[in-house]
Amino acid sequence: MINKILGRLFPPYKFKLISKEQNVIFRAVIDSLPSNFNEFKLQVQSLTFHGLTGWELFPDYKFVYLSYPENTINEFKKKGQNYKLSGIEIFSNKNQKYENVELLVNDNLLSGFRITNSEYFLNEFDLTKINFERVTKSEFDFPPNEVDLFYDSLNSKIKSMLNPDNIFDIDYNNKTFYAFHDMEDGNYLAVDKKQNVYSLVHDVIPAAKLMDYSLEDILTEIAENKFDIGNHIDNRHIKSR
Repeated sequence: MINKILGRLFPPYKFKLISKEQNVIFRAVIDSLPSNFNEFKLQVQSLTFHGLTGWELFPDYKFVYLSYPENTINEFKKKGQNYKLSGIEIFSNKNQKYENVELLVNDNLLSGFRITNSEYFLNEFDLTKINFERVTKSEFDFPPNEVDLFYDSLNSKIKSMLNPDNIFDIDYNNKTFYAFHDMEDGNYLAVDKKQNVYSLVHDVIPAAKLMDYSLEDILTEIAENKFDIGNHIDNRHIKSR
């Protein structure tokens, strides 16, 4: 009761309280899944939950706003594993009946959440009454994202030298880069949309430096263990002084 009064008086506190309640609901549903979905239980133990938001792409669902430690997201992400989990039920105190729950999984990462006839408030539900005996898994189509479109534009030889699960986009200085090689400590090798290769080192100036490599050449050096990350980072620091 005190928390709800504070929420009415201070809007930021209200949003924090709503996020906290949504987190309890979401984790209760995940924890109720049968053992063949234990991978998702490990995911939620590793991630930070920030809340449920509207999802323009799929308006019937809430987007699950999560953040993962970098090594964790690479561990769980599996490109192309897109599906829906349905057949889960949760008892609604407000409606006095069980409501349907669905989860959307994009590249093996929890992405979407839906409870029918719900406003996603904690007091709506009896979290001790979650049925999962009829949970089913079915294919679900997600439109390609910017990283998918970039990867698809590459030639077959370069694709064979990359792990698509390790590619992600970085927006810096009004430009999009596609990171493809982790140099640790938040530093990456990346390319722009024209496949120009850049060194992204966050604590030097300039942080994004064009390299005299083609994408194929730098990937070949990496594959042959000829690219020395430590030496490269040291040179970036020396030249920025």
